[in-house]
Order: sequence, then C-alpha cells, then structure tokens
Amino acid sequence: MTQRAPLSLGRRGLLGGLAGAAALGGGLVVRNQLRHAHSDETVRPDGQFRKLTLACPHPAHDPVLALALHEGFLARYNLDITVLSGFASGQEALAQLRPGGADVAIAAALSWLPRLLGGLDAKMVAGLQSGSARLLVDRKSAFKRIEDLHRHSIGLANAAGGADAGADRLFFSIMMRRKGMNPNVDVNWVSVAPEHFGDALASGQVQAVAGHDPVIWQVRERLRLVELASSMTGSYAQRVSRVLGVRGDLLTADPQAAVSLVLAFQDAARTVARHLEETASILADQLPDMTLPTIQKMLEAEGHAVHPVGPELREQIAQYIDELKLLGLVPEEQDSGGLSKQFCQTVLHG
Repeated sequence: MTQRAPLSLGRRGLLGGLAGAAALGGGLVVRNQLRHAHSDETVRPDGQFRKLTLACPHPAHDPVLALALHEGFLARYNLDITVLSGFASGQEALAQLRPGGADVAIAAALSWLPRLLGGLDAKMVAGLQSGSARLLVDRKSAFKRIEDLHRHSIGLANAAGGADAGADRLFFSIMMRRKGMNPNVDVNWVSVAPEHFGDALASGQVQAVAGHDPVIWQVRERLRLVELASSMTGSYAQRVSRVLGVRGDLLTADPQAAVSLVLAFQDAARTVARHLEETASILADQLPDMTLPTIQKMLEAEGHAVHPVGPELREQIAQYIDELKLLGLVPEEQDSGGLSKQFCQTVLHG
C-alpha cells in the first residue's frame, strides 16, 4: 500500500496545536480547567517524550482527535503524534497497525472487531464517543420502521471496499436481525456515493440511505430526509462507537505509552462533551459546506459523554460481540466476555 502522508488539518493548524494553540474565540477555557493532573489520581504518566503515528479515517472530522490536537492535550502528555490520512474506512486505517506503519488507531468498534477476530495484534484501550450512524428515508415515503425495508435497497455512504464492508452496515444489520430480518438476504445493500444519494432515491435505485456523521448529516439536511433508525436512540445512545487502540507489540514494549494516550484522549473527550460550540468551531475549517450552527446542532445530536475505559469498555465490547453472534460472525458458543477481555486492555488501573 502506498505510504500515506501526514494530514494537514486546516487554517487553524490542528497539528500545530501540539505545541499549544491560542484559546478559541468565544471563551474556551480548556487550558485553565485542565492545567492540573488528570482526574484519575491513581495513575501518573511517566513524563517520557514519545513520537507515535496514528491512523484514522477522516481524522479532521473526528471531534475528539481534532480537539486533542488543536488544544494541545497530546503535547501535555509529551506525545508527538503524526496523523496518517487518506483512509476511506476504519478497516483501511486498522490495516496500518503494523511495524513501520501506525502505532495507534481510531476506528468504530464494529470496524475493530472483525480485524481483531481475524488476528490483528492490537488492543482497544479507550472509547471516545458513541455512534453517529443514521438510516434515512424520504419524508414522504411509506417506510416508518426499519422492518419496512424488507425486500428493499439501502445505499451505503461508507461502502469503501464494497457494500459488504463497513461498520454502518454491521450496525444496521444488527438492528434488522433483532427485528427478525436476515440483513444479508432481506435487504439489498448498494454502494452509492453520497453526492448521488438524491438521484438514487428519486430513481428508486434505493429506498433508504445509511452512513455516519458528518456526511450523513449533510445528506439529511440537503435532501430533507428523516431518520428511520440511528445509533443515538435507546440503549445504543450510551454505547461507545469510536475506539482508540494500540498495536500489541507497542503495548508490550512500552505500556506507559498507552497510559499517556488514554489520559490525553480521556481529557479531550470530556472537554468535547463540555464545549460543543468550541469543538464545532474547530471542525468548521474542515466542513466548509456546513455552517457553524449546523455543525453545533449535529454535535448536540451525537453522544459525547460516552468514553469508557477498563471494565466498562470491556462490557460494551462484549455486547457488540453478542450482537455479532446474531449475524453469524462469531460462534454462539464463544465466550463474549472472554473475547472482550482478550481484545481490550485496561491501562489506567493495574
């Protein structure tokens, strides 16, 4: 695979934020609030400087990563992070977790699990936020419930690698399976570029479209679609989606690196949840087709208070593994809790 160039995150200089950017307009007081040690008093970073490489699909659109870079959270823990860009999906980003590639990655839990089940040598160490997947239909359509899509077609906004790939498809397949549908037979999944969603819906090529923010939010607003289902309702609203993970050999050789990473990203995730308006301002450079109020409205509709670590992360990942059993992707007799413990690592306590 062609080596990816480090990403430039726009005129506000997100990568430059590693050295500490000026406070945002509107009175962001992140630095004043977080000058002191991390709230977890049982753990201390060792103060060692580390230069690491991180892979992430569309990193400039990731609220926690964007704020962590812009506001210097990583630098505060002596982390110099090079961000690799150009990945269309979490699967592509996770493929970079190898010696000579990426040390760290951010991807959806439902992107992590197929890779880890396939033998990827890595561990999930921290959740960053809950999901932002949306399944949309025309507001005038007869579809009112997800099971109404039986024998119909769904266009996927994040179908890199074919319509069989992608955390969004997996998520909505789980919802369909819970409704008694077979998502591999009862629904036709179609790869459609988001800019062609309107034509695909109008022509009847698809009856619904699916994806995650910010792309699917823009589609919803532009085409005035309504949500048939999303990852922001019911129990899923409290379930982590975006997860930080570390390569296995790095964890073995330098476990303190993971401590610094988790502390930095936990600080950033908590700050995003408290400062959505300022986070929207950071993202605005990379979303020129969206107004600042629109970006803030999108962030408010997402779950930014969900960033589990340790046993809570393992419990949530075990729930995903149980759901993958519904799809036949994990053997029914497999111990979900045991797999989750194998795939996750607690780095802040013991």
